[in-house]
Amino acid sequence: MKSLHLIINPNAGTRQGRRFLPEMISIFNRAGYLCSVYVTEKRGDAVDFARAHAGEADLVVACGGDGTLNEVITGLQLGRHKPSLGYIPCGSTNDFASGLELPLAPLLACDSIVLGNPRPLDVGLFGSDRYFSYTASFGAFTSVSWSTSQNVKNVLGHAAYILEGIRSLADIHPIHMKVTADGHEYEDDYIFGAVCNSTSLGGVLKLDDSEVHMSDGLFEALLIPFPPDLLVLNRILTALRTHCYDDPSLYFLRASSFVFEGAPEITWTLDGEAAEGTSRVEIKNIHNAISLIY
Repeated sequence: MKSLHLIINPNAGTRQGRRFLPEMISIFNRAGYLCSVYVTEKRGDAVDFARAHAGEADLVVACGGDGTLNEVITGLQLGRHKPSLGYIPCGSTNDFASGLELPLAPLLACDSIVLGNPRPLDVGLFGSDRYFSYTASFGAFTSVSWSTSQNVKNVLGHAAYILEGIRSLADIHPIHMKVTADGHEYEDDYIFGAVCNSTSLGGVLKLDDSEVHMSDGLFEALLIPFPPDLLVLNRILTALRTHCYDDPSLYFLRASSFVFEGAPEITWTLDGEAAEGTSRVEIKNIHNAISLIY
């Protein structure tokens, strides 16, 4: 019988993982897996468990939100483990799952895992030891995911991100940075920046499916310069709303590595979790780092 480690965050989203846990275990048992369950209690637990024990299993399954998946992937990378990975999305926005069109119902997600095939996916390395599965971002709206309380997320779901994002508009200030993407430099004052491997960013920004390939060794980056007047601001908003990322008011880049220099005081967001910036932040694409079953 094959072995499976199910790493579950019982408080993610509306707590569907906790509610359907017996049924999920039953699905994995019927598929021939001996399932062990690890329940996280605090931030970092999934990293520690995956780093120490993921090598013991044929399949590791993360059950929770994007942050839980981030921790499991981080543990796999730090421990240099290569088991197949499954994901049961139970968070508030589930950006990563939306980008891959994974089932959002827990039991359907389990069926997708046991019936699916392993597919290689790229992962991002942020600095020397932080990882992300779908986005690293800074600036406007990026603190919403980790500054909004879990209770508010559970009650309002995606609306919580929109409401908190609107409230954060008053705190938007220009961030001066020099961005180097595979040797090409872009220096400006920005209000938002994201390096991503997904079609969805917090449910607020969307990238076209044709623009994103999650195992091509490249990341997409969207940089929004600080608008000097309302006319430019309206142009930016129109470009975002219509997905017109070739508009000259934006920078839409594609590269395997990025270097951000000049803003050590800002806080980044990695898959919805906070990460402190430094005066020089390097982001690299780790090509085909994980094997996701779906």
